[in-house]
Amino acid sequence: MRPHLPRTLSLLLTGGALITACHTEYFELDRLSDEIELTPGLAAPLVKGTLALGDIVAEFDTMGVSRVDDEGLIYIVYGDNTYSVRADTVVEVPDKFVNEYFIDSDINTPLWFGTPIGDTAHFYKSEVFSFELDGNDRVDSILVKGGRIGVDVTSSFEHTGLLTVSSSQIHTPEGDTFSTVVVISDAGGNFAEYRIFPSDHYQLETTESGDSSYIQINFDLALINSGNLVAPDDECAITTSFLDLDFYKVYGYIDSRNLIEEGGAIELPIYLDNPNLASIVFADPRLAIHTSSSIGIPMEIVVDSLVATSSRDGSKIRLEITGEHPFTIDAPGINQIGQFVDSEIQINNSTSNIDDLLAAAPYDFNYCVTGRTRPGTTDQQHFVLDTSRLDVAVEVLLPMDLKSTGFSLQDTIDFRLGEDGLDTSMVKSVEVFFETVNEIPIHLEVQLYLMDDEFNVLDSLFGGSAVLLEASIVDTDGKLVQASEEENSVLLSTEKIARLENVTQARMVANLVTSGQGTQFVKFYSDYTLDFELSVQAQFRINNREL
Repeated sequence: MRPHLPRTLSLLLTGGALITACHTEYFELDRLSDEIELTPGLAAPLVKGTLALGDIVAEFDTMGVSRVDDEGLIYIVYGDNTYSVRADTVVEVPDKFVNEYFIDSDINTPLWFGTPIGDTAHFYKSEVFSFELDGNDRVDSILVKGGRIGVDVTSSFEHTGLLTVSSSQIHTPEGDTFSTVVVISDAGGNFAEYRIFPSDHYQLETTESGDSSYIQINFDLALINSGNLVAPDDECAITTSFLDLDFYKVYGYIDSRNLIEEGGAIELPIYLDNPNLASIVFADPRLAIHTSSSIGIPMEIVVDSLVATSSRDGSKIRLEITGEHPFTIDAPGINQIGQFVDSEIQINNSTSNIDDLLAAAPYDFNYCVTGRTRPGTTDQQHFVLDTSRLDVAVEVLLPMDLKSTGFSLQDTIDFRLGEDGLDTSMVKSVEVFFETVNEIPIHLEVQLYLMDDEFNVLDSLFGGSAVLLEASIVDTDGKLVQASEEENSVLLSTEKIARLENVTQARMVANLVTSGQGTQFVKFYSDYTLDFELSVQAQFRINNREL
């Protein structure tokens, strides 16, 4: 398929035809050749525009890994999932059982012997029991969620009476002191009764003694003298149980324990696809651990292990932390109950060997981290809610503050100029001009190799690698001082254009060096711009017999 003539050339030919149509008697037309060949030229701007670096990065960031900080510095961020653990899945309230007995020796006292038949005598006992969660935990108070309190009473005394079980340290949802009265209605010595009290929203408050906390339960056994004797094996047995208790709130001291133990892998496709990018030296690469905690306990994060796997040879390199470790996590205070407090831990090249890991061009980081309550002293005041949670996320941060003495990128693409081929008979030469004003601190040289179906190189676009962009000038802090200007042109002769007919593939090779020949760190900000203008100048050969 032959291309259409440009409108200008059509007008020229039409004008010529009109001129020759006038006064034909003055011309010996039979002696003129009917072949006409013209070599007009055409110069025209094709594209002119401005690209911001942030827009360029966003266009090619198909994975969504680029970020921009408050100053506009561009980051590359590779992250893993966020791991969460609720405190009520780790801090558990164990079942408690409190046993008390009134035996014959408790009853056969002068008080009982002096009680007339039909009168009542009161016998009192108290039982103090430790209310702890685990290890060296100290519980000051618990707002109970669900569960039940049970009171199980048996009596072999051959007397009726009343048993009152109470505690001033246990409060009902209405705020009343817990108390229950069991009527011992059987004077035959075979009494048994079990009572259950749903304990949702009950409040339990302890008394501290040394390193432990206690709750006291009081028992008042009022026996009505039936006249029967109290045998040596007679007793009234009471078991008070606290079963299946969860909590809305716990106040006290929570001993050190692991809350979260998670591992994962952070993939780094930047190196997997281009291992030679390991020649880039980042000024401040970081491994960031983000935490968010609503648990009112001082906590810490331990990096149990982090291993990088090289994309070159599969070798393993372990992260060595030289700074302070484990890492402290901020916790909400007593006036921040229900709120989340965020922390960010950053492991960089001054506190670890992360540079060594990146130099291996790793395709992933495999890690294992533990989040745990920090060891402390039992006089500390902690709190935990049933909704308290610890979230942990791990990321690799690569701020675009870097230097490189040179790295190469290559890619092969389909490069076909239409199914009907390319008619080059009308093209004498084409020259493309490319002008840039560049604020980006990158020196870019490009070559395009043109290949056939068998990937044989037929030609190259440039005689040698062309400087497409000259790097901008930066200061000692790596920030822009002055944009660079560059002009390039590519001349495509008739022979070079003809070779395009057999081209089906193109391999682009780009060589990049940062400003200052890669000897200093440079920063890449999202507002850096690249101004460009692309224009073309073409020479055509037009023969009327070929139209």
